[in-house]
Amino acid sequence: MKRGMWLAGSVAAFTVLGMMGGSAIAQTADDTLLLSEEGILEEGDSVLPTDNSLYDQYTFEGKAGQSVVVTLASDEFNSYVALIGPDTEVLAENDDMTPDVQTAQVEVTLPADGTYTVFANGFDSTSRGQYKIEVVVAE
Repeated sequence: MKRGMWLAGSVAAFTVLGMMGGSAIAQTADDTLLLSEEGILEEGDSVLPTDNSLYDQYTFEGKAGQSVVVTLASDEFNSYVALIGPDTEVLAENDDMTPDVQTAQVEVTLPADGTYTVFANGFDSTSRGQYKIEVVVAE
């Protein structure tokens, strides 16, 4: 992990400021795909105050006991993903699936019904470029 619980302080600040609203809620007819978005980390995006890195955020509806896999992939920067629960607790965060792969992935069993937030972020403040983020129900 890059920064331990780097996002925890930011989430608390976002909650106070009312900034935890997501930019997209995705639910498809396919119950295994909860979120699929393509995006770009670029100037003008939100900035984490803890390290000045850019991020985008997305939301999806999850159910208690549901196991999900969150994957953030980019060929242009070292991906960093975080999953936040409905109570604004950081449930999981990851920098790399394996040491030689820049794709970030977490697998989590959701603790409650509600709206979950996924942060698409880069490893550091220089991270820029296109990415794809997906949340799928684990089989």
